[in-house]
Amino acid sequence: MPEPAPEPEPLPASQPATGLALQWLELFPKLPISGMTGSIAANCSLIAVDGDHWLLHLDPGHSALFNSTQQRRLNDALNQYHGRTLTLTIELIRPEQETPAQAASRRRNERQGEAVASIHADPFIRQMISQFGASVREDTIEPVDALASQSQ
Repeated sequence: MPEPAPEPEPLPASQPATGLALQWLELFPKLPISGMTGSIAANCSLIAVDGDHWLLHLDPGHSALFNSTQQRRLNDALNQYHGRTLTLTIELIRPEQETPAQAASRRRNERQGEAVASIHADPFIRQMISQFGASVREDTIEPVDALASQSQ
């Protein structure tokens, strides 16, 4: 059976998350969701809260698996987390502020950049390059925390 296509890498946000979008970044990992519902929620941004009515924007580029079942599951998770009944509306509009998926991608890219810089700053590596003409294959460099999570 062929492996499922990998989730497309989210485009960078046009703005860092603030206000409600930042609250969504902080709330998202606490919600009891995973799989498709988690992926959909990760590509949303909280736009408005009016009492118990919440409005999320979902990036249309990540909406292929979005349907009423996924919306209900996300709504149920929010209700469970908050201990009350919320009404959730999800609109297919590209969020202007950073989503949880974009934040995770940005953090991965930052860790990767730090790992590459660390290798290039290492005195032994610099000596190998200088004395022996060695080269560093940057595509083989992984942050240490990424290696630790792969071995578990």
